[in-house]
Amino acid sequence: MTNKNNIDGVINVYKEIGYTSHDVVAILRKTLEIKKIGHTGTLDPNVSGVLPICVGNSTKISSYLMNHEKSYLGELTFGYETDTEDIWGSITETCDYTPSVDELEKAISRINGKEILQTPPMYSAIKVGGKKLYELAREGKEIERKKRNAHIYSIELIRYINGKAHIKVTCSKGTYIRTLFKDIARECNSLGTMTSLIRLSSGGFNIKDSITLDEISELSRQRNFDFFVSADKALEDMERVNIPDFLFDKVINGVAIKTNLLGLKLQEDKEYLVYCREEFIGIYYHLDNLLKVKSYLYKR
Repeated sequence: MTNKNNIDGVINVYKEIGYTSHDVVAILRKTLEIKKIGHTGTLDPNVSGVLPICVGNSTKISSYLMNHEKSYLGELTFGYETDTEDIWGSITETCDYTPSVDELEKAISRINGKEILQTPPMYSAIKVGGKKLYELAREGKEIERKKRNAHIYSIELIRYINGKAHIKVTCSKGTYIRTLFKDIARECNSLGTMTSLIRLSSGGFNIKDSITLDEISELSRQRNFDFFVSADKALEDMERVNIPDFLFDKVINGVAIKTNLLGLKLQEDKEYLVYCREEFIGIYYHLDNLLKVKSYLYKR
């Protein structure tokens, strides 16, 4: 069991509305009495749901979790647009047309499983010329933004009533759901804005297994840290390689391993989880018949 003297792993935090991702990190630093903590991608204060937090040595795997697909359940309300593309902005335009279920489903089906281009909203954290877009937007400025690729792995209309559509989306990193909803509404010859959003999964973590900050605080007070997920468990979708026991001393010292000693055919320039004597050593990559350390995670 993890204890406060040896805290390391990933926490599947349920971020409640009102907290920024940085707030969550600051609170956990105080609760867990450890400085080495980082989140795996921001979640807006008005959005709730899954926010994986990496602690201790496991901060080395944050980029792997960030690149994982994410899923959301959001509400799209027809009839108006705002400057922030969500309900918390100022209304910029209205319309009276509400599309039919058939029109909405057809618009959704056209992007299902597809790679799309999105224009990032002005109210976003993207930097242009050293300034964040939302800072420029607050100054009343609007500038041209370069379109970005996003992959919509799946999208489904869950419920549609009284001009409000509940839509479930599984997508790639960097997808703006509010922009997606705005564009869907326009595809239906209407206007729409995102009126609620919850993140159902991120980095391979699901909301059904998430834990609130209050629950973490209480469990920590009881010195129960079983809510931590080990780094290798968090990356269990990566392929595993077992190194023979006689190479243990070399492996724990970060020495590259010749793959002809393993009797395995490994894919060139691919990353693997490496174990020796059933202990997790870290993430290695295979190149030129050598397994080389990418992220060393062995606990001495």
